[in-house]
Amino acid sequence: MPMEYSIRFSAGSGIKAGLSREWLLTNVRGDYASGTVRGCATRRYHGLLCAQTADGKRMLLSSMEDWVRIQGREYPLSCRLHPGTAWPESWKLESRFNCSRYEISRLFRLPLESGAHVLLERTVRLCPDEGRLLIRYALLDTPEASSCGKVDLFARPLASCRPADHLTRADLSFSSALHPLPPGSLYPGFSFRPHASIPQLVMEIIGSGMNAAAFEPSTDWYYDILYPVERERGYDWVDDLFMPGTFSSSLCVGSPVWISAGIMPLADAPEALWEKCLAEPPIYTEPILEHLHCECSRFLIQSGEETLVPAGYHWFGPWGRDTFIALPGLTFLSGRLDTGKKILAQIGEHVRDGLVPNLLGNGNGEAAYNSADASLWYMLAVQRLFLECPGEEAFVHSECWPVIKSIIAHFADGTMPDGQGGMLVKADVHGLLHVGSQQTQLTWMDASIDGVPVTPRHGCAVELNALWYNALEFAHSFALACAETPPTETRLIPVLRKEFRRVFIPHKEERTAMGGGLYDTWTPESGPSHCIRPNQIIAAALPYSPLSKRERTSVAACVRKQLLTPFGLRTLSPADAAYRPFCRGSQAERDKAYHQGTVWPWLLGFYAEALWRGGGTEKAARTLMRTISPLFAQHLGQAGLGSISEIFDGDSPHAPGGCIAQAWSTAEALRLLLLVRREWPDTWKRWADAYSYDSGSELEHTIDMEKSLCVF
Repeated sequence: MPMEYSIRFSAGSGIKAGLSREWLLTNVRGDYASGTVRGCATRRYHGLLCAQTADGKRMLLSSMEDWVRIQGREYPLSCRLHPGTAWPESWKLESRFNCSRYEISRLFRLPLESGAHVLLERTVRLCPDEGRLLIRYALLDTPEASSCGKVDLFARPLASCRPADHLTRADLSFSSALHPLPPGSLYPGFSFRPHASIPQLVMEIIGSGMNAAAFEPSTDWYYDILYPVERERGYDWVDDLFMPGTFSSSLCVGSPVWISAGIMPLADAPEALWEKCLAEPPIYTEPILEHLHCECSRFLIQSGEETLVPAGYHWFGPWGRDTFIALPGLTFLSGRLDTGKKILAQIGEHVRDGLVPNLLGNGNGEAAYNSADASLWYMLAVQRLFLECPGEEAFVHSECWPVIKSIIAHFADGTMPDGQGGMLVKADVHGLLHVGSQQTQLTWMDASIDGVPVTPRHGCAVELNALWYNALEFAHSFALACAETPPTETRLIPVLRKEFRRVFIPHKEERTAMGGGLYDTWTPESGPSHCIRPNQIIAAALPYSPLSKRERTSVAACVRKQLLTPFGLRTLSPADAAYRPFCRGSQAERDKAYHQGTVWPWLLGFYAEALWRGGGTEKAARTLMRTISPLFAQHLGQAGLGSISEIFDGDSPHAPGGCIAQAWSTAEALRLLLLVRREWPDTWKRWADAYSYDSGSELEHTIDMEKSLCVF
């Protein structure tokens, strides 16, 4: 089962304790609920029900203003940030926050005049296969709860019904879109749909036992809700929320009250939905592996007949590049072979002129064919399936082999017209793959400001040419295994290997300056780039490489000395004058740092693979695991609870940033650990023993584990 996190708050802890830690619930539709440990939204993306639609994510229910009344006194259960204040002050009453992969709960300690306390638990679950959120209010069975008299519950939904990356200002026309559910409905509530492009929001309240429940419409607007993280990121950060009315019911021990928020009215009792869960059976005995296995599931969503991979939460949709880098960890290595095969098979109908789209629709708009490497990553994913899953030769031959041959032919001849009669992706007569122009960014380092690439990598990029070489070698060997004539383009392999070594391996006089590594890019006009970047590690990690075993080791050593951090690889050496240690500020400021020093966790999988293919020893593996232990022991309880972030600052303390849960970060972390377990069993056993996890332990214990992991 996935790890669970528990945070206890002392009576004196302030509102800031927990605002930087976030929780995330997702389902197979791509819907999510998310917020902070303290209950205050700090991002525009925080909300209780954000629904996935064909046009993108839509924030339907932002929050609730809920409270209980006991013995004439009111106790708030929610909080918002307004100018100069955090209100209501539920954080003063919250004593514990729990988070798992499937639910979050808050325990409130409500003081009575007698000095005793009533304990109330508010639990949130996102239904696994439908667009619905359930909130459960329950009194804990204590003598105080049984003897305190009537406990009245009130809840005011605060709706926005907007694109997730937009904000709302008060609009009086919203009131006309509110419709109380008609008499005879299963439960009291309302439907609300202010725009035809937004799914309707249907909310209902369900009492239990003798507790009646009601909804009283009374529209209003709540003004100036603040999202300080958006201000830090240079975006609008002031929101208004629509309040449609008030739910009410009574609570007693053993009789919880439920509130449902969905895109359709309830058809089942909430108790039945509450217990419904799509949790997969465990496939690993080690807690960290099983946790990452469960985390991977949040990146596999259904869109009609297709299975898609959202690149990250909260804002990324499906990207081709991210999909195929993450696919082995998400599927082949996670007991989801059929899902992985389905994703590989369905991409065939989207390939155009040998190009796999980089943006795959489902909220991204039309499919975009604007990357040179998505097709190369697709071929590597097919190769990993073939290597990791014996018996899949027939599938690869029928579903993937025609696509691979098409990609290779188009890349060799030229594809992606530049509008001026040329091609932006084309192999030269020596097999070297040339991509892009000074105005384009066609690799994964794709940040640009006002149309100008921040990290120009046109010409021959080291990882693209390594992937291209690997693809040709795989095509050659697969054709022979199938008793076929290899594609004509595979004749380029010997000359391509020679050219790769000529343009990317530094000359003797520059070898020391390059740290024993490879040039990052090369153009016929300007020669090589002397920046030390992590892309070279991909060349050293692939099954087929133009590099010798010794050269793979040298590249790994360069990356270790210049780029390796506890949370991933830097995108540029700190010794470079263009290095930026922090990725913060406005969009433009972040873009300047995004690939200029910022740390990316997904690259660690390739680093470990390069270490292994270079003949790395148990000692080298132990050094690696000691270095990156904070990624697992510290970070999983640091930003998005249980999740691995998109990026980290280049300089210590390497603060996390970007998406709080990133597909390739998670998938490659799992692939790395499985590689260590398979190839360095002694290192794995010592590390896994140090990382022992008690499912009943608290978050503080998880963070303290960093001490034991650093000395294992």
